[in-house]
Amino acid sequence: MLRRLLTFLVSLAMLAGATGLAARLLLKSRGGPQSDEVDLVAVFEGIHLRSTAQSFLGGKILALFGGVVLDLRRAQLGPTGAELIVTTVFGGTSVVVPPDWRVEVDDRTWLGGLDLSGEQPGDPDAPVLRIRVSTLLGGFQVESRPRLQAVS
Repeated sequence: MLRRLLTFLVSLAMLAGATGLAARLLLKSRGGPQSDEVDLVAVFEGIHLRSTAQSFLGGKILALFGGVVLDLRRAQLGPTGAELIVTTVFGGTSVVVPPDWRVEVDDRTWLGGLDLSGEQPGDPDAPVLRIRVSTLLGGFQVESRPRLQAVS
């Protein structure tokens, strides 16, 4: 039984590796610090994006054998909030938010980790960031930290 599981996991890793190489050639990240929407792709690499968007609406994150840190402490949410769709396979994704945002997470995690640290604000009218997470053999984290001030 254990041998079959290990064989399956090794086969899955090889398939994911081949898929990852193809994805790295075909998929490119879009959006930058001032973009209201982002499409971040980290395949066998790491991405750290510190957003300063004036009306952040969300976007997509794919981490395949890689890692993504999306720091939203300098961003402002759009009027209806924002939605992120996060897919992590054999990698890690971290989203850093200011303490005055509410975060709603809908997760599907298989053989991975999920860390939702930080307290939710008591204000029912607080801006809402909705995150849909799919993780396979990886990790996802939402962390609340104080807002960063602009350096002059």
